Parts: sequence; structure tokens; C-alpha cells
Amino acid sequence: MEWLQNWYESREKQPVQVFRDEAHRQQVHTDVLQHIHAQLEPPAVPVVRMRYRWQIAAAMLGVIGAAGWWFFNNWQSRHQMIVVQVAAGDQREMLLPDSSRVWLNAGARIEYPRQFSEVRTVKLEGEAFFDIQPDEHHPFEVHTQEINVQVLGTSFDVKAYSTLDETQVTVKTGMVKVLHDQKGLDVLSANDQLTFSRSAQQYMKSKVDNQQINEWASGMISLSQAGFAELALTLENQYGVHIRYNPAEMKHDEYTLRCSKKLTITEVLDLVSSIHPVQYEIKDKEITIHRKN
Repeated sequence: MEWLQNWYESREKQPVQVFRDEAHRQQVHTDVLQHIHAQLEPPAVPVVRMRYRWQIAAAMLGVIGAAGWWFFNNWQSRHQMIVVQVAAGDQREMLLPDSSRVWLNAGARIEYPRQFSEVRTVKLEGEAFFDIQPDEHHPFEVHTQEINVQVLGTSFDVKAYSTLDETQVTVKTGMVKVLHDQKGLDVLSANDQLTFSRSAQQYMKSKVDNQQINEWASGMISLSQAGFAELALTLENQYGVHIRYNPAEMKHDEYTLRCSKKLTITEVLDLVSSIHPVQYEIKDKEITIHRKN
């Protein structure tokens, strides 16, 4: 069994169709038995002994076939990946194979196996809120482009857009460990937020309002001291628009915004421009934003 396990692990991780159909499987089964029978001793051997060897051969083939079928299906379940992509202006709640719950924000993408192994691992691009089923024997890990998050059972938010310099992990309940390049950065508990900068290769830890951690999952646009790049990406994902701006011109201000997703893009931009010195132009799905002189 150990040899068979090692052999399966050494194969390329792509499902292979062994038999064309059920009839083909039966034919191969019969041919193998006939071949085994032909290799046994000549017919002069007593019938009882031949029948005994036939039964042994059939039993061995059955055991190997059953073991192979089990390993093949188990291997296929653990290596078959499921990918979920959320469209602009949408969000999605889903259940993972271990019954953990995930809420995906607009523009997010998650990848996970159909069946978890010893470590429950998912890959995330974008923002998601996780409510993890406790299992001390099977840790849960979220892998992003820059950092990994390890948990046993807790609820937390991960914001990891590849177009943004910063990746954020915010804990609502329980505790998580955050790693970068397999090295531990810090351990977070409830109301802790870790912000990792890709350009600086450094992180900052702060406290946040527990009630605002996953407000987006209940229909709110919620930003706290965000740069303009994050504001623009949030609006692009929520309203399916493309925002053009000069990064050098807009890099100094920070934006704190809490409003309903039911507002139109024009209403949100009016709200932003009432607080910050910006002006905008809308043409179809193209929005240009400038800083007022």
C-alpha cells in the first residue's frame, strides 16, 4: 500500500482516464485473469490446486484494483481545483469542503481543492471574509501573493489585490498567524489589523473597530485611511467602471469612506469630492479624476 501511494504521488498531477468505459474495464479484467492463468503450472497440476491459485490471483487482482481505484479517486479529489471568480458589482457567500464559510467581495478570486488534505489551503486574490470551522488537527491557510495566514478556527478578513501595494489581514474573532516567505511576521487577535507593504517589505500593526471589519459583506463601501489607488480599485470593482488618474497627483491624501453600495457611482463621487479637492468626468464606463487646482 505504501509503494502504491508513493507511485501515485510520483505521477503528474493530472487526472488520467484509465478505461474508455465499463465494457473496456471488464475486458481488461478478463484478459489479465487469462494471462495470469496461462502463466501458472501446466494442466497436469491437480484441479484443486489450480482452482486455488486462480482464486488467489483473482483475489490479489481485486485487492490491487480496489486499492488503485481508491487512491485514484482520492488523489483526483485532492488535486482537482475549484476556482470561483466574483464579477464587478457583485459579492458571493460560499461554503468550503470543511463547512467553513467565505464571503467574497467584488472582483475577488479564490482557488481551493475539492477535498482538503492535512492542511486546509486556499489561494486568494482580492478581498474575502473567512469564518473557519475549528479543527486543531487540520490547520487552515490562506495564501496570497505576498503573505500567508494560518488559523485553527476564527473569523478574519484578507484584502490582497495584486494591483495594490498593501495587503491587509484583519481579525474579527480568535487568533491568526501571518507569514511572509515562510517567516512569521506577527500573531493577531480580535480587532488587530496587519498591513504589509510590498514595496517596503515591512508591515504595520494597528487596532480597528470590530463592527467595521466586514461591513462590505452587508452592503457597505467601507474604507479607512485608504490611499487613492485603493479607493479607485474599490469603485472599479463595485461599479464595473475604469478610473483614470495621475498617481503622482493623487498620492498625498487618505480617504475614509462609509456609504451604501446602493448609491450610484455619481453619488459616491459627489460625496468624495465634497470632502477632498477632486473633480471628475464621466463618459460611459470611463471616469477621469483630477485634483482641483
